[in-house]
Amino acid sequence: MNRYAFALRMARQDALRAKGRTALVLAMIGLPIGAVVTLAVLQATVDANVEGEPGSATGAESAILAMLFAMVLLEVVLLAGPAFLMDVRRRRRELALVASSGGAGRHLRAVVLASGLLLGGIAAVAGAGLGIAAAAVIVRASSGSGFGPFSVPWIAVAATMLVGAGSGLFAALVPAWQAGRMDVVAALAGRREPAAAARRGWPIAGGVLVLAGVAASLEGIRVLREFGAALGAAAIIIGLVLACPWIVETTGRLAPRLPLPLRLAVRDGARNRARTAPAVAAIMAAVAGVTALAIGGASDYRQRQVEYQARLPHGSALIRLPQGGNEAAAAAAVQRALPGVPVVPLRTLPGEGAPCLSEDTSKCLALSFTAEQAGEPSVQMMEALVGGAREARLLLGRDDPAVSSALAAGKIVMFRVRPLPGGTATATVTYWKDDRQHTSATIKDLPAVTAQGDPHVRAIVPPKAAEELAAKAGVPIGTEAVGVDRADHRVTKAEEARLKRTMAAFSPDDDPVHVERGFTESFGGTTLLLGALAAVLAIGATLIATGLAAADARPDLATLRAVGARPRTGRLLTMGRGAYIAALGCWLGIAGGLVPGLAVARPLTDTVDEVGAAPHGTIIDVPWLLLLAIGIGIPLVAACAAGAVTGGRLTLTRREAG
Repeated sequence: MNRYAFALRMARQDALRAKGRTALVLAMIGLPIGAVVTLAVLQATVDANVEGEPGSATGAESAILAMLFAMVLLEVVLLAGPAFLMDVRRRRRELALVASSGGAGRHLRAVVLASGLLLGGIAAVAGAGLGIAAAAVIVRASSGSGFGPFSVPWIAVAATMLVGAGSGLFAALVPAWQAGRMDVVAALAGRREPAAAARRGWPIAGGVLVLAGVAASLEGIRVLREFGAALGAAAIIIGLVLACPWIVETTGRLAPRLPLPLRLAVRDGARNRARTAPAVAAIMAAVAGVTALAIGGASDYRQRQVEYQARLPHGSALIRLPQGGNEAAAAAAVQRALPGVPVVPLRTLPGEGAPCLSEDTSKCLALSFTAEQAGEPSVQMMEALVGGAREARLLLGRDDPAVSSALAAGKIVMFRVRPLPGGTATATVTYWKDDRQHTSATIKDLPAVTAQGDPHVRAIVPPKAAEELAAKAGVPIGTEAVGVDRADHRVTKAEEARLKRTMAAFSPDDDPVHVERGFTESFGGTTLLLGALAAVLAIGATLIATGLAAADARPDLATLRAVGARPRTGRLLTMGRGAYIAALGCWLGIAGGLVPGLAVARPLTDTVDEVGAAPHGTIIDVPWLLLLAIGIGIPLVAACAAGAVTGGRLTLTRREAG
């Protein structure tokens, strides 16, 4: 049996024997892989809705995917690395027996690397399957809204699986190197090996990368926009990872000022940087990414809230009807879905962009009124609505005597325009042919007035005037939608859902029902998701590090028991280790993600996205409550979790001389 087959056999036996550690490593590798696969499948399914089939990634998407793979690789290595290091410490005697039986350093390295390859491969396959299944559930739960045919980008999935398997192997490199250089005599005797000397150049390189990342985040957004902040965040995270051993060593100098359990925990963490620093770095990397995403997401959410514009008076509803002969049937279905509720038919003159069923574009006529715009352009639901006081009240949300009297007098009422010279307006009828816009008719000297407010229609035309205008211009009058006035009835959420199901039979690919309820989006779900992600990664890394420390510190615990320490001292010591590792990682992560998060808020929010919204500058919204929960809540939870899974009983063991 060659050394590779022997190594795989030992790795398999150890994975089955240490089920808890195996499950933890599989989760640390498989869950990030599953998240990436889910996002890739959802993106491919969305692309299939737009293009009919998954398209090739653009340069920007490829860059984002490459950065995402790099961050996943870094996170998995930092999370799984301490687990493999703990595995080597736990298996020191077993590996020493292999060496004493004639095994060389390469055999010991092969055993550890085989564990990384085996667990990484299993986690990659399981994570990919979990990601595809999660994407399928999301698509099915969303009833296909916004998604096309379910599509799996197998190339991206295969690349992600290779990253997962490679990350498991890469995470085992340093433990394998340590196993190959093991002191066999010390391992058989149960003695510890001295801690490795710190590399002095790493903190300097890390500081340089952090400064470069801050500069890239603040200045790179001018040229690269969001990519500048993303590159800056990556540089800051990598720089802090390099500086983590020095930071851990430096914080150890604070130990004399702390209570006994924390003092011992901090000193132990600083003395054993090889197992403490990777866990701190893993928590820091995860929290830094969560912090930057939280600030960018909260700022973007705040921008949407600021720019939101009500399309109807609060409480009113509008249901667009399918065009092409089904208008009457759809209107009747709406009336059946709202029994006893007054429904207002909304007839319109065709405007620019109105649906046209003819393949000959010269027959697709559009009517518009010539008037000077007042203020910023606004989103228009309809170009010209045909109606009187009732329709005006539905759109304005109130009875306007000036508008009602003008419509009763046969005058066209126009909105968001400057006063009309001579009290008249001009109607122009156009069509497109040969990629050019042509004018088919111009009707001048139409009696018109301007009115206050913005009902999101260009004009309301009295029925008699509309019929005369349609006859002269050769344009049809059609029923485009039906409305429910809030003065008559306020549509409930249950009625809205029933309307959507009713209209899905007529226009399954659209969302024709709009009930004005104001800005109803919430950032709470995203906040909980980000907090949960940070908590899972931080607690997982903390448990790995505290488990490694507990396995490595049995002689110290025995000494404490020998000098009269109470049983709860061991549990408090474990909780102190968990709190120290989690707190240091969380606060470093918050500091590392703050600048990229503030920087990315600028390109996300400095321009107005919604037509008609008032101009605004850069909007920055820092979710302090989430950051406070991460900085204080996660260390407390991690400490309690570490104490819960670690026994408080101190078992006497024999200390070996030397």
